[in-house]
Amino acid sequence: MTHIGLLEDNIRIAKLCSTMLQYAGYEVIVYDHPRACLSALLYQPSSVEHEHVASQSSLAGLPVDVLILDLNLPDINGLEVVHALYSHPRTHSLPLIFCTAASSSEVGRALRVAPSASFIGKPFTFQELTEAVKQALAPSHP
Repeated sequence: MTHIGLLEDNIRIAKLCSTMLQYAGYEVIVYDHPRACLSALLYQPSSVEHEHVASQSSLAGLPVDVLILDLNLPDINGLEVVHALYSHPRTHSLPLIFCTAASSSEVGRALRVAPSASFIGKPFTFQELTEAVKQALAPSHP
């Protein structure tokens, strides 16, 4: 089963997104804080956990196959999260989808750091969300 990471601090939006993705057949891991997300993605689990996680994901033992993230986050902004993910060898090729109401200039800055990322604006539809995930998971996606 495909695992989707969701970094969203708004509980209502996280629940809506998670429900939509589960309905579409995905397993969803919700991260409500940037630090929790970065900790889960950047640091190698112990060997027993690593074997279990590696069987769940095709991306170097990561717990998720794609990450959907907001750019407006508490404590650490989304652009900092993107920089951290793209500069780390474990996550530099993790497909990203920006799902945000951030300004076009903020989205542009994030896309300059992660040019292969996708973007969907808030509010979004079920079709927009699931299509963005399908495209991010497509074999031709970098």
